[in-house]
Amino acid sequence: MRYLSTFIIALLVIPMAFASADAQELAAPSSGKVYVSIDKSSDLAGDILELDSLKVATEFGTVSIPMAKVDGIKMHSDAKDNAVIAFKNGDLVTGKVVLEVVKLKTEWGTAHINTEKVQTITYSRNSKFYSDTSTGKAVWRFTKSDRK
Repeated sequence: MRYLSTFIIALLVIPMAFASADAQELAAPSSGKVYVSIDKSSDLAGDILELDSLKVATEFGTVSIPMAKVDGIKMHSDAKDNAVIAFKNGDLVTGKVVLEVVKLKTEWGTAHINTEKVQTITYSRNSKFYSDTSTGKAVWRFTKSDRK
């Protein structure tokens, strides 16, 4: 009798365990909402698709930067068409982004944005890139805002 009750409990518990595991596996990983600025009057918000890491050609060579480490990207920052990438730890790196299209899942569908048109990508609507000439040389800075 004891084996029969253990068997019945197992029959009830095992399907529930697999059902919750299946639901977790089906959930898509979320990189978090980003804000893509096309120009001064056009912004899109959504989740970046199919971009776990960003290839950047720097003066030291090509590197792959995990998007989880990035706070913002300022495209077309100079005459050489370099980008400035702001990291979550406050560091900045400059280089040529090797990416033709940003795929963005928005509330109205998927947008395919040519990177030639992208000005900035940030993880907070209130974070901004700005030019700083206080040292006598123009450099880009990034202000981080935790407000979404």
